[in-house]
Amino acid sequence: MRHRHQHIHTHKIEKVGFYLSLICAIHCIATPLFITLLPYIGGQLFLNHEWEIWFISGSLILAGVILYIDYLKHHNTLPLLLLLGSLLVKLIEIIWLGHSFEFVTGTLGALLIAIAYYMNWKYKSACDC
Repeated sequence: MRHRHQHIHTHKIEKVGFYLSLICAIHCIATPLFITLLPYIGGQLFLNHEWEIWFISGSLILAGVILYIDYLKHHNTLPLLLLLGSLLVKLIEIIWLGHSFEFVTGTLGALLIAIAYYMNWKYKSACDC
């Protein structure tokens, strides 16, 4: 009984993580549009780098915890490698590219996290864990 309750709880957290990464991808796609069409909103929320740092950090930490816990069950490294790829994309942006490529790197990073969640869900559904 405890195992089933734990699976339901992990599944809910996994959904939260998936939706956070999806929201991040939408944010990265929508920001240039909002900057062009609605500069007042874009300047207050979407260009706030402190908010962005908290959002990205929270998403990466949540994904890391969930994917690692599930890795211990299904032993497939692909979701963790996709998450690592997302982190590397963000680090490349910060270290070498700067904010001029944020639309591309942010979208790519968020999509990698969403794919990691999807693959993790597929692996977890296929195993008896």
